[in-house]
Amino acid sequence: MDIAETPKDEPAPAVEPETSEPLPGERRTRLSGAWTAIVVGLIALVVILVFILQNQQSVEVAFLVFHGHLPLAVAMLFALILGAVVVFAFGAARIIQLRMVAGRARRKGPSTISRAD
Repeated sequence: MDIAETPKDEPAPAVEPETSEPLPGERRTRLSGAWTAIVVGLIALVVILVFILQNQQSVEVAFLVFHGHLPLAVAMLFALILGAVVVFAFGAARIIQLRMVAGRARRKGPSTISRAD
């Protein structure tokens, strides 16, 4: 049997298409990204709802001048939201700083680009 011959009972090897462009329906679109975000968001909402329903015991909360009683899950969600706001504020400040540096570098020209820290 010659090496170039393939037996009749084996399928021919798959030939890969020469073009690397995606087929119709394979491309990622804004709509597919939005659909993915909605599904992830709904899953996160279900997880949060289960968390709230399982942690309803009341706890005493004190923050700065505020004192009161809240369900444990609500207190933890408030802490999560406060932490997210802090992270968002620092991230926004850094983005603004980098944009200002990039704007200055663009106005001065490519030879005077410096690192911002």
